[in-house]
Amino acid sequence: MFVAFGVFLCLAFYLFLIAPRFPRREQWPAGFFQHDFAHRGLHGGSVPENSLTAFELAAQKGYGIELDVQLTLDGELAVHHDASLNRTCGADRKISEMTAGEIRRYSLGETGEAIPFFHEALDRVHGRVPLIVELKTAGRRNEELARKAYDTLRQYQGDWVVESFDPRLMRWFRKNAPQAIRGQLAYDPRLGGPPGKGVGYMCLAYLLMNFLSRPDFVAYCHETDRNLSFRLARKIFRPVLVAWTVKDRTVCGQLRNQYDLQIFEGFEP
Repeated sequence: MFVAFGVFLCLAFYLFLIAPRFPRREQWPAGFFQHDFAHRGLHGGSVPENSLTAFELAAQKGYGIELDVQLTLDGELAVHHDASLNRTCGADRKISEMTAGEIRRYSLGETGEAIPFFHEALDRVHGRVPLIVELKTAGRRNEELARKAYDTLRQYQGDWVVESFDPRLMRWFRKNAPQAIRGQLAYDPRLGGPPGKGVGYMCLAYLLMNFLSRPDFVAYCHETDRNLSFRLARKIFRPVLVAWTVKDRTVCGQLRNQYDLQIFEGFEP
């Protein structure tokens, strides 16, 4: 009897850890579920990722946009995915260690396009399509990042949600902006996706940090969605699910019945 009770308590605690906020699908921005989302804008060829041109092309074609926001040294919000400029600009410098003025000196590849700032990206989209805004972890400056991003977004006349791999950022929204739709990003590094090691990655993979963020949606790498926690959460709690990053039209069609939203790249759905 005591063994059975102990098993019950362990199971209850486990479900407590992985549970999202109770689904509030009806409170999502109107029309959100009628869009597929271009990963870092509609980029490719001569159009760089997370550029104003990529955002303009996505908006013109009616695709929602997923973009990345991180904090500069002087507290501005830059739209850029990687922590450093190595891959996109050929410079071994970190966004978090640069001022906005310094960042302006670099262009994205050979295009001559500057790294945009968050307010510029919002001005370019101008509410035409919904946005999924990923906040990149800022460590000790997480609160500053979350607060500045929210202050910018609540002035924006368009539909948006926020997400992050860092549950502490989403916890800030849970405490300070509970009306905002927030999402937990995750993947299982054992099954594919970007490389990742350590306890933190596995806790995210198994959704064990959901107790901090209590997300409205789970954005999961669809190639790695075969672990127990993800399957249980999908079956028991039925959260809104977002698939990333879909890179094939056939796969996109196959995922329609499994995910509510898709973030795509390299093709047009």
